[in-house]
Amino acid sequence: MIEKTSQLKSSLQTAQGHIFYTFQDLDKYIDNVVEYTVSGVKQGSHILLIENTKLLPAIQQKLKAVLSKEQLSNVHFKNNFDFYFSKGTFNPVIVFNHCVQFLESYIEDNIPIRTWGHIEWGSMQDAQREIVQYENNRNELITLKNLTSVCAYSADRMPEEFKKALLLCHGFFMTDDELVKL
Repeated sequence: MIEKTSQLKSSLQTAQGHIFYTFQDLDKYIDNVVEYTVSGVKQGSHILLIENTKLLPAIQQKLKAVLSKEQLSNVHFKNNFDFYFSKGTFNPVIVFNHCVQFLESYIEDNIPIRTWGHIEWGSMQDAQREIVQYENNRNELITLKNLTSVCAYSADRMPEEFKKALLLCHGFFMTDDELVKL
């Protein structure tokens, strides 16, 4: 298990592309968010971290323990509910455009940026088609702009057919313990 964890940390430091992450263990999830964020900041990237309000304090506490105030200024925290439901409902085109607007100035100024988005809904089946459309749009942007982006979903709340659809629009698949290229 220690070897897998070490391999995952190394993979998170070097991975580039669109990463589909299904997590089961919240402690490992938080550790992976922190590892991804810290490695990105130490490589000179800004991080757009879209997370829920329940997990954000634990993530911020761990980040404050290892990053300086200056380094923390490169981490941009967004509430996932506000980000994905900025217009009251999830609309893949609106959410994609919202994301592009945020990333645009960094991309134009050639500032490296990574994203981490925790995506969650009451029922994944209700939003499946819209989420897949959004993920496909993001995949095109990530490929075109050579970005790195993690899209995190709770494995316990994900129907198998939804997982299969998301595997088709990502270049990597990640679990709590490993990252593999698809």
